[in-house]
Amino acid sequence: MGINIKKGKRNQDVLAHIVRIYVSTALPVSSRSVAESMGGSVSSATVRNIMAELEETGHIAQPHTSAGRVPTDRGYRNYVDLMNERFYMEKLEVERLAMEYDDRISSINDIIEMTSELISRELHQASVVMWPNIGNFRLKHLELIKVKAQTVLAVLITVTNAVKNYMIQIDRDIGKIELAKVANYINRNHEEEKVADISDSLKCLVEGGSGEAHSDIAEVAMKIFGHIVEKDAESDIYWEGLNYFADNEENSDPDVVRRMIKIFSNRREIACIMREDLSYGGIRTHIGMENKSDILRRCSVITSGYSMYGKTIGRIGVIGPTRMDYDSVLRTVGYLSDMIGLKLEELDQ
Repeated sequence: MGINIKKGKRNQDVLAHIVRIYVSTALPVSSRSVAESMGGSVSSATVRNIMAELEETGHIAQPHTSAGRVPTDRGYRNYVDLMNERFYMEKLEVERLAMEYDDRISSINDIIEMTSELISRELHQASVVMWPNIGNFRLKHLELIKVKAQTVLAVLITVTNAVKNYMIQIDRDIGKIELAKVANYINRNHEEEKVADISDSLKCLVEGGSGEAHSDIAEVAMKIFGHIVEKDAESDIYWEGLNYFADNEENSDPDVVRRMIKIFSNRREIACIMREDLSYGGIRTHIGMENKSDILRRCSVITSGYSMYGKTIGRIGVIGPTRMDYDSVLRTVGYLSDMIGLKLEELDQ
């Protein structure tokens, strides 16, 4: 439930100051400190009345017997929703981050690692980056290596210099010579085509029964690319920043730290959130009790989609305590999601 619009602006301003003061100090916020933060434009008595209303609507709460108040999940939610969805960093800050990409980027692996490192370093929180589905990228080269009787290692390189390895089970024994023919067939006929398009093209060719001389080779190639597209649909998750999070003095709650370690140890919960958010291109916030997973109930997860040629293909995100600097997080994640998309398009040229 949001703040009553009829009383809106002043109540929203008071809530915003409570959130910012609490994020900064980690201490319950008094009406006096809010009035001082607002520059004396509102008296302490008026702030006390507004805080009473905010407490009644569930936006703030009184911990223990303290005279101060702290934001609730609903309060954080209202604060986040009132901010503009997109933020723009100061010009020098943007140029500084963009320069780091330019100096160190030569492959999609570099983009993923750099983005995760920047998120963690700038925000002192844990970061997560979803790899884009390989089907969105154009093929540069395919190599097939026989591991054992019915097991093949497919090494796929894209135009963006992403290198992905897939261990694939085939329903019959395939010799090294036949594997070499399959790889040559793909590299000769489908170079610089999107991986997903190659899979669709091979499926049409085989199921269409065209009687092509290389039908056996095409059938094996279809199975290999079908496996690649299906397996990669889950998308890998790249993590970083638990050390930044643990070293941050503000993250002193031992329960939250334990939860973060569990999250990093088991990717399932956060990977599920990233995949559920994938169809949404903008920024999504999951605050405290809004998270379905018990392990994330005292954390906030903020994700933002990144695009390539107008299509959302992955997400980046921040994981931390509910008491985080939402302004900085939304601004940084919003900018970096734009940057990662631009860099992917540059590499794909």
